[in-house]
Amino acid sequence: MGKKQHSKDRMFITKTEWATEWGGAKSKEVAAPFKRLPFYCCAVTFTPFEDAVCTIDGSVFDVLHIIPYIRKYGKHPVTGVPLKQEDLIPLTFHKNSDGEYHCPVLNKVFTEFTHIVAVKTTGNVFCYEAIKELNIKTKNWKELLTDEPFTREDLITIQNPNALDSKALLNFDNVRNSLKVDDEELKKMSLDPTYNINVSGDIKQMLEELGTEKGRQTASLGGGGNKARNERAAALEAILAARSKINENSKSNANEEVKPKQGFSIVDAASASVHGRSAAAAKAASSDKTAARIAMHMAGERDPVNAKMVKSRYTTGAASRSFTSTSFDPVTKNEFEYIKVEKNPKKKGYVQLHTTHGDLNIELHCDITPRTCENFITLCERGYYNGIAFHRNIRNFMIQGGDPTGTGRGGESIWGKPFKDEVNSKLLHSGRGVVSMANSGPHTNGSQFFILYKSANHLNFKHTVFGGVVGGLTTLSAMEKVPVDDDDRPLEEIKITGVTIFVNPYTEPDEEEEAKAKDEKTDDEENDKVGSWYSNPSTGRTESVATGGGVGRYLKTKNTQAGSAVIDSGVEAIVVAKKRKVGMSKDGFKDFSAW
Repeated sequence: MGKKQHSKDRMFITKTEWATEWGGAKSKEVAAPFKRLPFYCCAVTFTPFEDAVCTIDGSVFDVLHIIPYIRKYGKHPVTGVPLKQEDLIPLTFHKNSDGEYHCPVLNKVFTEFTHIVAVKTTGNVFCYEAIKELNIKTKNWKELLTDEPFTREDLITIQNPNALDSKALLNFDNVRNSLKVDDEELKKMSLDPTYNINVSGDIKQMLEELGTEKGRQTASLGGGGNKARNERAAALEAILAARSKINENSKSNANEEVKPKQGFSIVDAASASVHGRSAAAAKAASSDKTAARIAMHMAGERDPVNAKMVKSRYTTGAASRSFTSTSFDPVTKNEFEYIKVEKNPKKKGYVQLHTTHGDLNIELHCDITPRTCENFITLCERGYYNGIAFHRNIRNFMIQGGDPTGTGRGGESIWGKPFKDEVNSKLLHSGRGVVSMANSGPHTNGSQFFILYKSANHLNFKHTVFGGVVGGLTTLSAMEKVPVDDDDRPLEEIKITGVTIFVNPYTEPDEEEEAKAKDEKTDDEENDKVGSWYSNPSTGRTESVATGGGVGRYLKTKNTQAGSAVIDSGVEAIVVAKKRKVGMSKDGFKDFSAW
């Protein structure tokens, strides 16, 4: 009763209003709230699955829960029809970098509104849009990832947003009949990994010995068959040969004269911080330059060694300052300002680590990670790594060292404090022999580093890659085969006995700048000697005679006038006065007394 929108003002109640709003007989059936099972949940436990399987009707289960259910009831949990284990189809869901399920072809994230299908022959899951555009419309009945043939009947619909009632929970057979797997069977499955696995023979014996002392001993020795034993024997032979070589070298060095150790000369830290080197270090040999750099680090300087004073595009502002203020001395010439910038080396560095198991040749990416390489190569120059053992060795992963304490918690950088990461998309943990910095979190680099045995992409952009092994991969293989204890500590000591530096790009910029400065000095002398005809025409004397027209005739006239002025002393003052008036310099203010 009462007027509503798009209706007349009736003086009576209609039948519909009486039945629905105001009174009358109401329906006794109470509609249950609609609940739909998400595509990523098991239809038995209603929890997210881990190992997904499905049936031909598109119902998804977790293999850990559907197999006990089939063994106990022998029917489909959703439809209630008979079901066998052979009818289950394994599924492969793909995830993106954020851990979300998505289509591997279109990279679209699956949501509750996505039409999701699976291919029965391969088990790969795609969005229906990819199958429709790339298979159905083109009639290309080959799987998009594996290129295996399939038919249209092999497409299984996992989720269809246009048929919401197909996954209503209240319609499931196990919900209507309250069917569930006993907790006792779940406990047996959690306690015994082989509960649902039909094992026999060698596999059963291997699983029984897996947790025993015999199994641990076999794993510590490397396991494997004849091929693995031959590889370990070859590695042991290489280790013994390397040790005998080291002992022979030590005996031969004992008979020779003992060379004095490199002494670290004390240089002017202030000069080194401004110019990157002192005057004495610039003229000294490469060993003295190394001592100068180390002394600068020991003096507490935090700036990089390769910081140089470079002429900027801007002036010091002294001329304008003196022109506008009487408190400053008059300056009539503009000079460029010099600023300190960090000049990274443009070359690679090369060092050789001498270990008890052989030599490792390492290429350092000084042009991409200058700070990290500077830290590593300076520690090598100091002899910091000499006598330090690798304290962590994990087969098929990496070997870690550089800690003088041997605990994995020690070591510091050349600056005495942790320095920042230098991650770069060009340098990834991909391939064998990658050398990277070990840390305990972002920007906590010190002296520890590790060498990969195989790719570890999960470490990308978390650790700074600064080098790679370019020689001595057999040594790396020998180090990988060394047995370890339960804490991944090598049972046989792997120690760095010394380091040889072949190329150090941080000492070469000094020589390059000296040659550059020498060339600039030569150019300046030549310019002063010859002069420029447009700025200071009377400075240089040109012996060549200008011929022809153009600018050359004016140069000839000027030189002739200057020569006649020298000969005729009576007219000399007039010529000089005219020359000053005509050729007055415009590059400075000269004197302000005549203003």
